[in-house]
Amino acid sequence: MPNLNPKSWPLAIKLSLTITAVVTAVGFMIGTVMVIQDWTRAHEVLGEKALLLSESVAITAPKAIVRKDFWSLYLGLKNLRSGSNEIISAMILDAEGRVQAHTNPAKNPMGLRFSPENELEMDLYGQAMGARKPVVFSSGGFNQAGFQEGVIPIFSDQKYLGVVRVRLSVARLYEKAKTSALIVLALVLCFVIIGSALGTLVSRHMVKPLTAVTQGLEAVGRGEMTDFSPISIKGKDEIGRLSVTFNQIMVELAEKKMLEEEVAMSEKLVALGRITAGVAHEVNNPLAGLLNCIDTLRKHPNDKALFERYLPVIDQGLHRIKEIVHNLLVGLRIEEGDEMVGIDHIDKLRDLIKAEIAERDIKIVWENQADRNLSISGKLEQIVYNLLRNAVEVLTDGGVIHCRMYQKGSYLTIEVEDNGPGISAAIRNQLFDPFFTTKSNGTGLGLWVVYRLTQNLEGIIEVESEEGQGTTFHVSVPVARAKAA
Repeated sequence: MPNLNPKSWPLAIKLSLTITAVVTAVGFMIGTVMVIQDWTRAHEVLGEKALLLSESVAITAPKAIVRKDFWSLYLGLKNLRSGSNEIISAMILDAEGRVQAHTNPAKNPMGLRFSPENELEMDLYGQAMGARKPVVFSSGGFNQAGFQEGVIPIFSDQKYLGVVRVRLSVARLYEKAKTSALIVLALVLCFVIIGSALGTLVSRHMVKPLTAVTQGLEAVGRGEMTDFSPISIKGKDEIGRLSVTFNQIMVELAEKKMLEEEVAMSEKLVALGRITAGVAHEVNNPLAGLLNCIDTLRKHPNDKALFERYLPVIDQGLHRIKEIVHNLLVGLRIEEGDEMVGIDHIDKLRDLIKAEIAERDIKIVWENQADRNLSISGKLEQIVYNLLRNAVEVLTDGGVIHCRMYQKGSYLTIEVEDNGPGISAAIRNQLFDPFFTTKSNGTGLGLWVVYRLTQNLEGIIEVESEEGQGTTFHVSVPVARAKAA
């Protein structure tokens, strides 16, 4: 279904429609003004004609009125009407308002007072009888029922004798004006069609560089800079200067994008090299020992004492390799799907860590103040477990571990604090590097996994530590992210 929201239409369509609307509005405005002016001018001409006809009657009327020659007055009006088919009515009234002659004597008998048919006629009658100079009365708007009436007062020796009223119909004038309006409308429509077509061509020509600019900016937003084609410059106006500037910007952005990709690739290669070197170093050490043990056992297959001596070494070396591989897989597969667990699953880690502590004199203080109905990502379990194990490994007898969980604003915060030896400021920036460790039997992958998991949950991890004063890890994860990782 097409998008009917004008805000989402392309600029070329908006500009074309705007030009069409402007041309249409101007055309109709000009056409309306022309029709109105033509109607007004023809109306005035018809009024002047009504006055002339009334005046032609008024010239001969005084003598006939004085002699009471009604027949001559009637013949004058009859001849007047036969000479023009625009006349609706014509009459001669004396000073008292009595009919001296009328084109319709059946309805208006001579010698009787003129009787208007309605309020409009009554008002016009009053104005006509009060007129002492030529005047034109108009009635009706733009319709064929209107009229123009010329009124001429009759005087004899400066004595007011009456009035001549000749009323002309505007029906023919209306038909002529309607025909003119239709012609003007047809011309306006022609101009609108032509103007719209030209406006569409002009708008497309004008908008084409802007469309290219928009497509280029969308490509920037998507990160697709390699397929950029420079905009052709066809002028030195504002759009031409904009095209020049845009081409320069796009070229610079394309170069910047290429440099960023090269740097990113270099960083990936460096990181891969570090991980590869670390894996080779960490796996090669136990492998060398395992190979020596196996070689010795092969040379002395019947020496039971050697088997009892070397089997635990082989088992320990294999488990170390297994742990290294496991931590690498956890760190490299954090983008995969993850199950949701209740916050109470975190509390089960306390018993697991106590089992690892076994008989050592290490105390755990557990404070879980988070909402008991909160569902969290299973990755948080791995984060807490790694931090607790890291604390247990660095503590000696008499050590204390504090584990706190609480919600602050939109974040779930986890703090693991120990009173161990602390971390030197010189190596603090290397804590989360893979295979970096200060422990003799450590793999250097535990904190790296914690860092990767925290990043995947869009969280923040911070470390507070001083040598001899212990260490505190702060992990804050958005509650919404914790609910649905």
